[in-house]
Amino acid sequence: MTESTLVDMKKAGKKLGNNIILENVSLEIKKGETIGIVGTNGSGKTTLLRLIAGLSYLSEGELKVMDKQVKPGMMGSLPENIGVLIETPSFINHETGLENLNNLAQIRKKISKQDVKEAIQKVGLDPMSKKKVKQYSLGMKQRLGIAQSLMETPSLVLFDEPTNGLDQEGRELFYKYVQGLKKQGTGYVFVSHHEHEIEAFCDRVLRIENHTLVPLEKEKKISIQLMDSADVGKVLSVAPNSTMEKQEDGKPVMLVPFTKGTDEEIDNFFKEIAVEYKRLKRDHE
Repeated sequence: MTESTLVDMKKAGKKLGNNIILENVSLEIKKGETIGIVGTNGSGKTTLLRLIAGLSYLSEGELKVMDKQVKPGMMGSLPENIGVLIETPSFINHETGLENLNNLAQIRKKISKQDVKEAIQKVGLDPMSKKKVKQYSLGMKQRLGIAQSLMETPSLVLFDEPTNGLDQEGRELFYKYVQGLKKQGTGYVFVSHHEHEIEAFCDRVLRIENHTLVPLEKEKKISIQLMDSADVGKVLSVAPNSTMEKQEDGKPVMLVPFTKGTDEEIDNFFKEIAVEYKRLKRDHE
């Protein structure tokens, strides 16, 4: 394990009774690396995050997070300097977003109240709002959860469906915030059932198949013509690695990354974001 390694998991396995959740899983994550984990519901994606966070423990194998072995004990062995957003974020309902995050910041005392305000602003919320969390929409709670997980500039962040409930603006702010910390060396693990979104955003993507991790094929760039220029933002919100080409017949053309590049995969992607498109055949396919 080198100084640049944040996570080193070797031949890891997790069982619940006689039920195998994960088996022979090996995973290494470097500083500034963004890793995506995809898989069907119940495949073990969230379990993998919980193991790395120290919220659950291996049945077999070895796991080190920032060179510290994660193992069970009377007090457990929780990794330090990590940000975590697993499942639906929970807060004290009768407090404001700022009050909630200020309370959490007092646990480690690493950041100031101004740092907390700036984190809230970065996700598009008003830190001075008097609105209580119980009045928040799903998207607002998700934004606050993202701010909580990133506000202390952690070395490693674990995200479970981070864009759940976010609108286009929220997704764009989220990606901008993540990219800023990534440049400073923060590593990320993203778990999502939105396979295309995670493939476009991450450096590497792995799928959980038959209880273990399998690397996905390298993505393919497909030329797509949009019927409406206003839809460019929709595509970029879920596939930020897409790039613009020249317009044809007055309509924008984009290079959009796909794993397989099949008609079915492309059609499902554009149906999900409700965008009318036309696939253009290009030499780079």
